[in-house]
Amino acid sequence: MLEQEKPLELKDWAYTSIKKAILNSKMPVGKQLHIEKLTEEMKISRTPIREALIMLEHEGLISVSPRVGFFVKGITKQDLNELFELRMLVESYAAEKATSHLADKDLDTLSVLQAEGAEAVARGDYSKFLQTEIRLHSFIMIHAQNKHLLRMVEGLKDLTYRERLLSLESAENVKKSLTEHRKIINAFQKKNGRLAKKMMSEHICNVKKRLLTLLDTLEDTKAD
Repeated sequence: MLEQEKPLELKDWAYTSIKKAILNSKMPVGKQLHIEKLTEEMKISRTPIREALIMLEHEGLISVSPRVGFFVKGITKQDLNELFELRMLVESYAAEKATSHLADKDLDTLSVLQAEGAEAVARGDYSKFLQTEIRLHSFIMIHAQNKHLLRMVEGLKDLTYRERLLSLESAENVKKSLTEHRKIINAFQKKNGRLAKKMMSEHICNVKKRLLTLLDTLEDTKAD
């Protein structure tokens, strides 16, 4: 689960390895992370592992219960509200800005990504859909041609990835996202920046609503 060549800085290696396992759901939400077990599995001492866990706590991927230990933290409603508040501002602006920078070949690329995503969903391959969705949104951000905007999005990368993993648990969300992606691309094809901004804003707002509803459903299921 945590296999890779160890670098000289063991703390960073432990941090990267554990973080990757959490983001890829190999360490599920609620799982307790025992330092002793990680020490045996990763074949390094306790100190770099503890330091790595503390770093992950600061990033919100792990929670600490006093005198109990470290646990993988799930995404919360507050996380989603804060994330989508920023995504709404950043990605709707990026969509409007990118409109004038997208050449015909770029529009073709977006259409191909949309088609690949639709084909993946039809096959039930949601992992492939996730890859195409990330590429589509990233493509739009890059063509906004604002390096400071890209740095801001990079800081949200981990939380956004966890949000997207959560979104795959709702087939309705995935199918509606496909439709919303098509509307965004149609706006780009019309060279209408305001419409692209509007369609992206509606997409982000709709995904937020669907995921908050999904969290409620998951919480009710756990309660039962």
